[in-house]
Amino acid sequence: MIRVRSLCCVLCLLCLLLTGTVRADTVSTPIPEQWNALQAAVRDGTIPRDDARKEIIRLNGQLRENRSGTAVPSPFHFPVKGYGPDCIGGKQGSGFKPAGYNFYDGNRHGGHPAHDLFIHDRGGDGLDSGTGKPAEIVSFSDGIVVGVNPAWHFPSEIRGGVYLWIYDPHRDRYCYYAHLGRALVSPGDRVKGGDTIALLGRTGKNAWPKRSPTHLHFMCLSFDQGKMTPHDTYQELLDSLVVPREGTPLVSSPESALPP
Repeated sequence: MIRVRSLCCVLCLLCLLLTGTVRADTVSTPIPEQWNALQAAVRDGTIPRDDARKEIIRLNGQLRENRSGTAVPSPFHFPVKGYGPDCIGGKQGSGFKPAGYNFYDGNRHGGHPAHDLFIHDRGGDGLDSGTGKPAEIVSFSDGIVVGVNPAWHFPSEIRGGVYLWIYDPHRDRYCYYAHLGRALVSPGDRVKGGDTIALLGRTGKNAWPKRSPTHLHFMCLSFDQGKMTPHDTYQELLDSLVVPREGTPLVSSPESALPP
């Protein structure tokens, strides 16, 4: 009986593949890895926008179905370990400029729907001047890693450099961490708010030049029926828990000393 049922399952799967109901290349590929491949295609402009949005909607539904953990959203954690809201660039959240941004424009998008979080790096070498080491980046909230660009080398045109996408199923949003030096997680990894996920760097077309102060480019997009709408995290960053570095005091950066 088990063999008969197994044969029936195989035949049903073959029928779905032949009729196009399920694509052959997605049957065995984990959802986070499918999302990772999709974000790269969107970034590089190798997929039509309408097709990309349909895939975003399909994959988002599956990510929500497969979510686990408590029903209560986790508290927010400031993304740069050892730093707090004083390192947010601009004045009172002025760095968030969503006008002109469209996720489906990929690497050619306009606007700046994000907040830049600056560290003390007097040498411009990507290292925290207080420790001589790269700053640790922690997850803003609980989530699933769905996108990773693990390497970047000059003169690549990719603006985010080494970056991560983490999906927060409780809030139905995607958080983007860019200009990293090294990603410490992979697609499919589940993380808790405050977990170390990367080391900060200076990767990316505009972050690489010496004129650019070392910073984390932090953006969150609400799923919003596949529109991927920018969400202003400024107040959430102000209210977030600050994760101290072991054995060191929190870094306080006078706002006047930070780049705009």
